[in-house]
Amino acid sequence: MKWIVLLTLVLSLTIASDTKRDYYYDFLQPLTINLDKNQSQTDFNRTNSLLEFEALAKTAPKSKKFYYLNYKLMQDFQQQHFNMTIKDKKIYNREKNHFVKILKSIEEPSFFTLYSKLYIETLTTKSLKHNDILKLYSLASKKEQPYVQLLSYLNSLNQLNSISLTDQQNLHKQLTLLLIGLPKKQQEYILRLTALQLSSFYDKDSIEFDFNRLFAQNNEIKREQVLKALNFKDAKVFYKYIMKESRSFFEQRVYKRTMKALKRNDVAMILATLYMQNNNFSEALSYIRQAPRTNLFNQYNPFNSSIDINNSKKFSSSSNTRKFAETMSRLEKRTIENKTPKARDYYLYGNGLYNKSWFGNFPMSSVFFRNEDIYKNSIPPTTNLEKALDAYENALKITSNEEFKAEIAYQILKIKFNMARINIKLYPKELNKMPQLDEKKNLTYLLKASRGFKEAIEDYKSDYGHTKYGTRVIKESILFTYL
Repeated sequence: MKWIVLLTLVLSLTIASDTKRDYYYDFLQPLTINLDKNQSQTDFNRTNSLLEFEALAKTAPKSKKFYYLNYKLMQDFQQQHFNMTIKDKKIYNREKNHFVKILKSIEEPSFFTLYSKLYIETLTTKSLKHNDILKLYSLASKKEQPYVQLLSYLNSLNQLNSISLTDQQNLHKQLTLLLIGLPKKQQEYILRLTALQLSSFYDKDSIEFDFNRLFAQNNEIKREQVLKALNFKDAKVFYKYIMKESRSFFEQRVYKRTMKALKRNDVAMILATLYMQNNNFSEALSYIRQAPRTNLFNQYNPFNSSIDINNSKKFSSSSNTRKFAETMSRLEKRTIENKTPKARDYYLYGNGLYNKSWFGNFPMSSVFFRNEDIYKNSIPPTTNLEKALDAYENALKITSNEEFKAEIAYQILKIKFNMARINIKLYPKELNKMPQLDEKKNLTYLLKASRGFKEAIEDYKSDYGHTKYGTRVIKESILFTYL
């Protein structure tokens, strides 16, 4: 995550009536924080500026040029701090320490030079000494005092070691005093900075972590961002988050801002989708009925199969999420409770599970967003086809019809093909994402390395090559062109 400038420091320099005196610092004012847009790097040469800054610290520490360089260096340090690569870190730390050393060398520091030193230390989460803050207060004018409070608050935020209710209440007391002296826009950004800091105490897979990051990143959170953050979360965890009775001041701010982005019935829609992800069709159905808009239309029948890998052949009948969930609930009940389950029920149930997966014709029944590409560091849960495989294997055991067996076995072949595609253990170093059907070179590499798929291809030819359906599949299916 790239974080740009948190506090933009602006110098206001005035010309003294006595022309023999240098320009001098008048006051310091943090302006709004730019967390929303990337700021372009300027042609500012930090190394050369540091050398000039060091010379001026000895000869003219209250000159216009000195304050200008001080401001530019601070701006540059804070900008790189939130855009720094590992490669830059060593150079950054060396030059930042040199900058602080120069500021420390000034025998009679002004409010600005001391503020600069403490600000850089705060930026790098170093704990400030109480005496330094007191000294800064003694140098501050009435207009400058709110910014000392700001540093003090940032220091407290950096030293926070838990998100217990007591710690958050203490932080809120300090924040309340600080916000009195700052404009509304700055108040907003300080709250966002707080949310960013608090997010570090949550598990990175938690809803709280994602929502705090959204709050910190955006002045206005959009519905799509909330849905993206909730994609693949646990439905029960989301329900618990929604139903939480008491929240701290900061939690309440984040919660209200996030929920404000959603539309009417969205909570029910989200719960329905998350339960569908986990194949909990009866629970999903109860929320689909609460939110008619959840009833997503699908142009393909999710219980049909075809020679196409994603079963995207159009049939005369179509479906929607409500009908789909109702049928899956009935099929699940029939296959579990029936003492003599039918092969057709298992087959249809397997088709439903396959088609609601990333690879089927109705993936949008179970996700808010579906990227075409699957990267090996972020394989979505909806690629898990184990339950569909079990259903097909049960159907295969029960039926004695050879043509039907060939049809079922081909669906199993599709699953083994897709399992090979997402098996990151087989990926060569240069392959970072799952190859598509037209990437023959990469797919051939993976499929040859997959013992399960190679054996399945040969078994299918041997066991079902004599059937009408099997003959057609071997002739028309892309699966038989890779090996």
